[in-house]
Amino acid sequence: MARYNSISDWRAEGERRFGKDVKNWKFRCPMCGHIASVQDFIDAGAKDPANCAYVECLGRYTGKGTPRGQKDGRGCNWAAYGFFGIPNDDHDVVVNAQGVPIDVYSFAEVG
Repeated sequence: MARYNSISDWRAEGERRFGKDVKNWKFRCPMCGHIASVQDFIDAGAKDPANCAYVECLGRYTGKGTPRGQKDGRGCNWAAYGFFGIPNDDHDVVVNAQGVPIDVYSFAEVG
């Protein structure tokens, strides 16, 4: 789990990994392991793709169901802000301007 002490720190890490074009940023769902870019969310018709990508699995937009308890990378319907949140340490935390820690999906590995 990475902890970013500000949104600016988190954005700087995204740019370091994927460049300034946010559409290229990729995140990994902590529940199923699926990796999706912001562009994938645009292509799937998400209304706010840049904000969906780091808190929702792409499976919410492609008809996938509940995670099966194994990280098979197929996508699921999980969201970081849901009733259950993210029940493990397989995610990152970003501290917002008000000092509140927010759970977010981890950046995908580059490569």
